Amino acid sequence: MFRYFSKTLCLILLAAAVISSSYGGEKLRYQMVKGSTYKYVLIGDTKSTVQAMGQEMATNVGNYFGISLSVESTGPDAIILVAKVDTNLSRIESMMMKDSAMVMKEINGKRVRLTLSPLGKMVKTVVVDTIVPSRTMQMMGGANPADFLRQLFVKLPDQAVGVGDTWKNTTPDTINAQGMNLITKPDVQFKLAGTEKVGGYDCVKITFEGTASIYGTGSRQGMEMVVDGTTKSKGTTFFAPKEGLLVSIDSESTSDMNISGTGEQMFTAIQSTKSAQKMKLAK
Repeated sequence: MFRYFSKTLCLILLAAAVISSSYGGEKLRYQMVKGSTYKYVLIGDTKSTVQAMGQEMATNVGNYFGISLSVESTGPDAIILVAKVDTNLSRIESMMMKDSAMVMKEINGKRVRLTLSPLGKMVKTVVVDTIVPSRTMQMMGGANPADFLRQLFVKLPDQAVGVGDTWKNTTPDTINAQGMNLITKPDVQFKLAGTEKVGGYDCVKITFEGTASIYGTGSRQGMEMVVDGTTKSKGTTFFAPKEGLLVSIDSESTSDMNISGTGEQMFTAIQSTKSAQKMKLAK
């Protein structure tokens, strides 16, 4: 039974990641250069505890991803990128298994075409290369690159902002993956806290903190499941206004979820999760 929770964990974390996401009165906009390729490194660490049927299971998962974003075309309303995972490495520790060097070879090199607005809104996601899930991928909850590559970009404010200005993100987002449909409704406040040089770029420092409600339904292996919970998140983003580039994000979040299932194996469970994520421009 606990296998269902470990597979569902990745999807919940993706939804929670949505909330984790101006300088002198300027309007911040993604720009990027046509024909260029930008490489990012993503590192995550997640600790979760699930209580169900009088049992408790603790899981510790760590992930490393090397990501490439190639700019296919640019325009005033959209930037089209071809994204892919170059390398990945995961570790997992639980009562079911312990593996410190899991590699999902099936997702490396698989392309996803992303259409991004200048404000960082993901307009469209198209899978270019089909992935046949392996046993390792199934143990990690699927880990389809399309599910998390669309979550990389911080949404920028429409209005011009200067140091000390604040704005909010309350736009709902939906993730459809592995038979689950998860809806996140964030209430996050952002603040332009200052300026700083990071990775050779002159950046604005944006801090954020807030909450989100998460609700989802779906079917997995013949079992109807419902997920309902809340997430708290805070962190810091560095964005280079001149280049129109996201330079780094550092965030942490906690979540409490109620998970229930119907069918032949009815159950209820409570899942508590604490996670930390870092993403930085590597090249």
